[in-house]
Formats: sequence, C-alpha cells, structure tokens
Amino acid sequence: MDALIDFMTDIVRWLHVIAAIAWMGFVLWLRRLVMRARPFASPPTDLEVWDTHSLGFWKTERIAHPTAPDLEGLILSFNLIRWLFATGLVLFALIYYRQPQIYLLDPSAPSLSSRAAIALSLVGFIGAPLINEAINRISLQRKALYYFACAVHLLAWTSLYANLLAQQGAMIQIGAMLGITVSVNILGNLYPATREAMAAAIRGERTDPAKKQYWDRRNQHSFLLPAIVFLMLSSHMGSAIKANGHAFLTIVTVLALSLASRHVLEIIHRNGGTLPTRLRWVAASAAVVLAMAVAWLLSIEHKADPQARIYAPSGVAEASTPSARTVPRRSAL
Repeated sequence: MDALIDFMTDIVRWLHVIAAIAWMGFVLWLRRLVMRARPFASPPTDLEVWDTHSLGFWKTERIAHPTAPDLEGLILSFNLIRWLFATGLVLFALIYYRQPQIYLLDPSAPSLSSRAAIALSLVGFIGAPLINEAINRISLQRKALYYFACAVHLLAWTSLYANLLAQQGAMIQIGAMLGITVSVNILGNLYPATREAMAAAIRGERTDPAKKQYWDRRNQHSFLLPAIVFLMLSSHMGSAIKANGHAFLTIVTVLALSLASRHVLEIIHRNGGTLPTRLRWVAASAAVVLAMAVAWLLSIEHKADPQARIYAPSGVAEASTPSARTVPRRSAL
C-alpha cells in the first residue's frame, strides 16, 4: 500500500508541476500582452502586440467591443488553473497530511500533534481565501486601506505558521495557502465574470467598467506567483533556505523579492523589453554586495573552525587529526 501511495504521489506531482509551469508561463505571457500593447487606429481592434517565433511573425489583437460572430468558437482558458488547484490539494494530502510530523513539524521536537497540525493547516486553506474576498470588496477609492489590509493579512498568517510549524512546514504551508487563495480568486470571481462579460457581448451590451477595475486590482495577486513557486519548492533547497532558524524573516524576504521581481519585469516591458540603465547599475551593485556578504560569511566560518580546534579537549583534537602511525602506507605500486 505504501508503494502504491508513493507511486500515486509521483504521478500527481508530475501533473502538478506541468500545470504550474504552463500556468506560470500563461500568466506572464498575458501580462506581457498588456504591458507591450500599442494603440491601433483601425476599429474594432484597439490594441495589438507583435511577436516572433520560429522565424514567423505573429500579431495578437485586443478587440474592444466584440460581437457575437467574433466570440463564436471562443474557449475559456481555465482548465490549467483547475488542474493546478486539484492536483495541488491531492499532492498536499498525500505528502504533508500523510506524515505531518516529518513535513510540517520538527521531528525532533514537535510543537503540535498530527491532528492539530492538519487542522491548523486547513484553517489557513479555508480562512485565507475568505478573508481575501472580504478585503477585495473594499472600495476602489480606499487604496491605502486595501493595501494595508493585504499586508496585515499576509503577515499575520506568516507569523502564525512561522511560530507553530517547522520552518520548512511554514514555507510549504504559506506557499500552498497563497496558491489556493489565487486559485479561488480566479475560479470564483474571474471565471463567472468572464462568462457574464461574454454573454453581455453576445447580446450587444458592454461590460461595466467598474467590474474590470475591481478585477484589475484582484489581478495584482499574480505578483506573488514567483514567491508561491519558490515556497512550494523550498523543501528541495538547502538548510540556508528551509532550516536557517528564521522562518518569518525568510518567508517575508521571499515575498518581498517576488513583488520586486514582478515590478522589475513591469519596468522592462514598459521599456520595450530592455532593462533600463539605472536598474542595470542597481543589479550590478546588488551582485557586488551579495558577493561581499558571502565572502564575509565564509571568512567567519573559516575563523571559527581553527578556534574550535584550539578550545576543543585534547582527546577530541587528537582524534580529529590522524597521526602518522594511523595513516596506512601507500603501496609503491
């Protein structure tokens, strides 16, 4: 039975990774269309984007006010997020709920029982999308309140799981919770809104602009997609990431870098696909600072090792350094 469950886990993981890669690429491609679109004078097309692929030239157009013939044969692209959502839930149950004492808690000193850890995880999976929905109903005019509520919402969940779960478990939990929140936001709001807009276009009506503004604000959830992918893959990383003893700080840093990376991507799209000169200098300076920080950490570790040998008991020091009598002679052959 264990072998069968492991085999099922591998299959579900494979499907989940494929769906995640496809969805991530699809979202980034759509964002590229939005950022690089340019006005087009001839109606009904108001924006267009040119691309190149396999020595061919492609043009993507946005139809401002489509008619019923324009929408004939249109297929809504929501199967990817359905696959991602379903396989993610199954995979989380097969791995993390199957052995929470290993994957969610610290095996050497578990702070919760297995049932309590699973219950705490489910609280986030259910509560986070509900609170997110309430926050997204804040008026468009109250931007400061909206962003403040989003920050408090995310930091509160991060603090909760960083204190009650192991660092690796907290990172996995936050990544899965954010993924579920984004999926519920898309399937519960964008999908029915798109069907409603499609039906209105077929009837010859125009979509309410306020609804699009609300969704454009909801669409900012996609800025956390790099963080979601990073956190969900954190179990495959070294101890400097998954077990450095600073769970809250590590997760917050990953979230901040995710927002910064998407901000840089937006700037590149606005600049015609090239990195502005100012950002190049910033990136070069950041690389130098990072290299200096790594060198400093390595120097500290190098200094600490000889000191540990000096202050170690004589028996330990002698055991750590093999004598000439204990080293076997090499054969002349």
